[in-house]
Amino acid sequence: MTRSHASFALLFLAVSLAASSHAQEAPPVPAAGSGLRVYVIRHANAWKNVPAAQRPRAMSTAELDALTPAGLAKAERVGASLRGKEIVAVYSSPARRARQTAEAIAKALGLEAPIVDEAFRTLDTGSDRATSSGTARMRNWKAGKDPQPAGGESLHDGFDRASAKLAALAQQHAGRAVAVVTHGEIAASLLANAAGEDILQGYFEHFPDEGSVHEIEMRQRNSSLIVR
Repeated sequence: MTRSHASFALLFLAVSLAASSHAQEAPPVPAAGSGLRVYVIRHANAWKNVPAAQRPRAMSTAELDALTPAGLAKAERVGASLRGKEIVAVYSSPARRARQTAEAIAKALGLEAPIVDEAFRTLDTGSDRATSSGTARMRNWKAGKDPQPAGGESLHDGFDRASAKLAALAQQHAGRAVAVVTHGEIAASLLANAAGEDILQGYFEHFPDEGSVHEIEMRQRNSSLIVR
């Protein structure tokens, strides 16, 4: 499916910085107006992603949305791996697990508190859990279908709002770099698109691990760009 957006396109720079102790050399800062480097980060491990039998106790919804100790440590390592990348701001989904990840990264980079933005939230499930459950969504996406659940969002809906925000950030932070902490579905759609693939076909190949980092670039092509 082809979608048109603003004046920027996502270009994949096959770089995965999976938060190791071997930080790469910082790339040169591009000239103003040449685009925006975006470090797309899936939030680190949260209690909601841990099987119930492995949790220390029964947890509230808010507690389940928090990072585990291992998740927090991973977020700190991600921040350390991004030093020297000329990142000027950290953006985050409003979810607690994403905000905690972003806060650890911003602290490691010596930046102000993360900017929380609804554009990077997880997909809205809507009112019909039967059609918006993870199982149902995966089955449809594997079949090349992307229905919109009642009152919820399709994968393309989530991609559209996230990529539109990145296009706006490319103008706001032209020639610089930002970090964006989001969720697996949103990250996978952005990465698949940046690789030049249909977001449904490329979704499973590009679905990121918790706490993983991938670099993409927003570049201007003349006066009108196509986001694949």
